[in-house]
This record gives sequence, structure tokens and C-alpha cells, in this order.
Amino acid sequence: MKQTVVPKNLKVAVIGCGNMGASIIRGLVEASFYPQNLHITDSDAKKAQALKRDLGVKIAKSNRQAASVADAVILAVKPQVLDSVVDDLSSALPESALIISIAAGVPIARIQKHLKDKNPVVRVMPNLPALIGEGISAYALGSGSTARHRQITELILKAIGSAVEVKEPMMDLVTAVSGSGPAYCFLLAEKMIEAAYELGMKSDVAKKLVYQTFLGSAKMMVAGGDDPDTLIARVASKGGTTEAALKVFRSRGFGKVVREAMTAAQRRAGELSTQGQGNVHRR
Repeated sequence: MKQTVVPKNLKVAVIGCGNMGASIIRGLVEASFYPQNLHITDSDAKKAQALKRDLGVKIAKSNRQAASVADAVILAVKPQVLDSVVDDLSSALPESALIISIAAGVPIARIQKHLKDKNPVVRVMPNLPALIGEGISAYALGSGSTARHRQITELILKAIGSAVEVKEPMMDLVTAVSGSGPAYCFLLAEKMIEAAYELGMKSDVAKKLVYQTFLGSAKMMVAGGDDPDTLIARVASKGGTTEAALKVFRSRGFGKVVREAMTAAQRRAGELSTQGQGNVHRR
């Protein structure tokens, strides 16, 4: 369970209790946010009721009511309904309230336009592991944001993992790296399991070996401080099995494939931002 120092009277409204919104709410409670200071809403009353029953948070009668008492408002709604939600909230928001949007592909300027530049806005790109409290969220501060807004943003995002600040123009690349990144890991794991099965290993054994290998390797990268090249060298002895495998990856242009894939993801993220489309869970 995460423990952090939370300002006693900090009130947060979460608009939308889907997978990501619910994960944020759960993470905030686990991070010692006072449940009665969390005001939630969702178009599906059952989702909100389940969170109230499990966590003791407060259900607001409307989005406007939730926002009217909040120091920070988290917009966890689908991009296609974001404009109407912000329009509805605009006149109810306290001028000091911070708006945190996790709607993929929606630029800060678009939200600020609907707010008539009344409130500071932060744009966030979380990723799928946030659902288990192990995500990495990149955030960009909009105009008018202060050091306190940065502090509140990080306090909230660290309840679902880690957080890093970037400039907004980097958000399309963030999408290609960490937003879509979990799928790259899942794809490599899938292909390793398939190959092991085709070479004669039972699939359940292959899964256990591959999953734990990914988990342990990730923990080494995070905790050890060594760059990937150094870690590779620790595994690959000259003339050994790992070197034989790595030669195949390199000869088939593995690095080029990764770069091309990430370039395609970045390009598509830019297209979606321009079109005002996108979906938190389908990048």
C-alpha cells in the first residue's frame, strides 16, 4: 500500500469511473487520500456505487456538483464527450481548481478554450499498468500552472505509479513510448511463449518462465541504474547462447523494426490529436 503526505483538506473530483478513472480513485485511497474528500461521478451509477461501497468515497449528484467543491478535477471521460463535459463544468468550477485531463489526443488549448482560460489545465498520458498501480504517467502543464499545481499533479499520479513531466509537444512521442509500450512488451512475451511451445515446451511452463523473466528484468532496469547495454553484457558471454540469439535479432534488423514501429505510433498519435479523436485504452 502506498503511503504519502496528503494535504488534509485537498478535495479531488473524478469525472468518469471507467477502468482508468476507477484505478485513480483506488490509488488515491491507498495513497492515504481521505475518501470523503474524493467526489466521483459516472454515467453508470453502478460503477460509482461499487466504488463508494468498497472505498467510502462520495458520489456527487452531478459533474457540476463534484467540480464545484474540488481543488483538482480529473477528467477521465472519453475524448469524444470531453468537450460537452468541460462546457457543463465551466461555470461551476472554482477559479483556483486545477483541471487534469487523461483524455488521449486532446490538447491543452482545446480544453482551455472551453474553460475560457479560467482554470489551469494539465494534460496526462497514463498507461495500462496504472490499473495495478505500476503505471508511468507523463504530464504537461498548461499556461497559468504553478509549482503548487505541479505538486498536486504528481501527488495524484504517483498514486497509480510514477510520473514524469514533459513539454506538451512531446506527448505524441510519449504515446508511442509508454502509452503503446505495454503492447510491445506483451507482443514480445507472446512470441517467446509461442516459440517455446513450438520447440517442445508446455505452454503453462513457458508462460511462467517468460512472465517472471520480464518482471525480474524490469526490476533490474529500474532498481540497478545500469543502462540496457551493460545489462545485456552481463547476460551475454562471448560465444554463448545469448550471443547466438542476439546475433539473429540484430541481423534481422530488430532495432530498425522497433524504430519504425514507434515512428508509426507517434505519427498516428499526431493524427488523432489533430482530429480530436483517440481513446485511452486503444492507442
